[in-house]
Amino acid sequence: MKKVMTGLGAIALMASLAACSGTDETAQNGAANDMNTMMADPDNPFAQSEMAMDSAINAAVGVNAGDSWVRKMIEHHKGAIEMSRVALTQKPTADAAMMAQQTIDKQTKEIADLEKLVATGNPDAASGELYRAATMQMHDAMMGAKGADISETYLRKMLAHHQGAVAMSDVALANGATGAVRAQIEKTKADQQKEVAIVEAMLRGEPMTPAAQVASPAKAPAPAASPPDPKPATAKPAPAKPKPAPEPKAPEPTCLPEHRAAGHC
Repeated sequence: MKKVMTGLGAIALMASLAACSGTDETAQNGAANDMNTMMADPDNPFAQSEMAMDSAINAAVGVNAGDSWVRKMIEHHKGAIEMSRVALTQKPTADAAMMAQQTIDKQTKEIADLEKLVATGNPDAASGELYRAATMQMHDAMMGAKGADISETYLRKMLAHHQGAVAMSDVALANGATGAVRAQIEKTKADQQKEVAIVEAMLRGEPMTPAAQVASPAKAPAPAASPPDPKPATAKPAPAKPKPAPEPKAPEPTCLPEHRAAGHC
């Protein structure tokens, strides 16, 4: 009897495990199907870039909180570059296209700066976990961001992206980042806050602001206007020749009375 009960218990346990396994597999398959559906959504051509960025950010772990920020921000910027490249293939508005190209240029430069700050040593998993809440919130906000057209969708996703960078920077600043890394964190935070303001203005219908536009190459100074040709000096009239003084007249002779009487004068 005991053997029968033991056998029945084993069968029940196996059935229970099989059911749990089936439930887990179903959940995994459901999640995979949802992911495939999301990535195949024609209204969200950014989904693949967003998912890849989120995975890379979570995998990036450094030797401390500051180094984890550096490594995660590199992946953050790479995601922005990839999304901006996607945006440029979708016939965006002129302003959205300008922003996408500027994002590619700026983030490429900053990645080079960040890579110089990467530390060597054993990764500290706890330092990476400090950013979990901020990166998860950013990812959820980006995946849920949609607009009336592809340009607005791109802007709304980039708004969440920039806000996420600010939140990640706050985590690093609150957890002991120092030196050159801290200076870079403060710079990145300030830059991302400016980008947030620019995107918010664009979503209100304002054009790209001059501060956001790439500075055009400095123009060579215009040549100084040549001075006007000097007017020829007016010739002064030659001084008038002095009139010759009249010759003195010879004094008239005095007429003597006797000569006058004789009719000589």
